[in-house]
Amino acid sequence: MAKFISMDRFKGRALLELFNRAMRQIASNIMDPNTDPEKARTLTLKLTFKPDKSRRSMKTSFAANVSLAPPLAEETVMLIGQDARTGNIQMSEIDDQSNAVSVQGNMIPVKAEVVPQAPPVQAFDPETGEIYEPASQQKEPIDLRKA
Repeated sequence: MAKFISMDRFKGRALLELFNRAMRQIASNIMDPNTDPEKARTLTLKLTFKPDKSRRSMKTSFAANVSLAPPLAEETVMLIGQDARTGNIQMSEIDDQSNAVSVQGNMIPVKAEVVPQAPPVQAFDPETGEIYEPASQQKEPIDLRKA
């Protein structure tokens, strides 16, 4: 009866480690929210055996080929037009904040200027807890004896 080497002992567990590493890649790719969850992933283990003329020894090599789902395509909205006076074609992208980022001529991006907003006005005094009211909303004190 023939005796063979098991996968967990082949080259000091190197083949099993190669398999486990490939399985981790596949699991990570499946859990990645940026990939198609229904796309098939594949793992191919290739072992090559090249015997010598005596048929008493052989060079053996092994490799793993993993095919993963590619990242999902990103989408954006772009506008394109031509300047009626100069004839220059202009292209711009509308980002999430609806700020147009323009590209003109030789396609060098133009940076948009971000204007900082005024700091928010505190609605109460943090030390005393007194609530601040604008002067237009201030009323006469309520006389509870008359109420």
